[in-house]
Amino acid sequence: MTSTAPATTTPAPPAVQELGSEAAFTTDGFTLRVAVQGFDPAAAPDAPAPPSGGHWTAAEVRTCVDAAPSQATVNWSTWSVQDTTDGRYPASDLTYNQFPVPEYPFGSEPVNVGECVRGWVVFPVADGAVINRVRYAPNESVTATWNVADAPPPVYVPSTTPVAPELTAVVEETAEAPIEQPAPASGGAAAVGQPCSSPSSIGVDVNTGDNIVCVFMGSGGGNVWVQTAPIVGVNNVGAPCNDADNVSRTPEGKAIMCVQGEWMYGP
Repeated sequence: MTSTAPATTTPAPPAVQELGSEAAFTTDGFTLRVAVQGFDPAAAPDAPAPPSGGHWTAAEVRTCVDAAPSQATVNWSTWSVQDTTDGRYPASDLTYNQFPVPEYPFGSEPVNVGECVRGWVVFPVADGAVINRVRYAPNESVTATWNVADAPPPVYVPSTTPVAPELTAVVEETAEAPIEQPAPASGGAAAVGQPCSSPSSIGVDVNTGDNIVCVFMGSGGGNVWVQTAPIVGVNNVGAPCNDADNVSRTPEGKAIMCVQGEWMYGP
């Protein structure tokens, strides 16, 4: 018997979506909802300039995981922005403390089924470029684009624990180059025993000028600045190390420890 009922199809997302609208995807068993919720064409003016010149642009994005056959992870690498001449600018491979917060996960971080993650992704853009689209492309078969040409001014969430910019460790532009440390300030809360906001962050003790590291001390102790052994070189988490090396930092400026021959985040 032949049915005369019309076929039911699921319409594809529009070629260019409006700011705030969600794009839903199912690919390789993962079901995701993704949206661009904000845009700043001139983000982080106080951050070091991009290594290639130009300025920083940022997009506030949100990803929700509705189903997954295995652990889902998110990071900046799936995002880019495009200008009015179709020039494309991938997300930065650097992150600085001056970038807007909350920050979308910079490195690959897990997101469980039923959870969402939201934050800012930052892009190095040529001076004079007019960005009008934000693009999401987790693989060759899945893409979505949002129109940000008429985006309203961004709204940033203020930090709950302000830290003077001169007390914050600066990430250098290359992993091979030594990373500058700011000179100790005459006042502020970055000192051994004082509370801090981001575990594994590196700071400078205002009393001694020595490096200190933000460590989570348990549910009763919170995050606290502690003394650290000398921080040597730049290494990636998971890379092999010599236990005598003790403490290093990631290219993103986080403290790591050599444990049983492998670099990993500290306690």
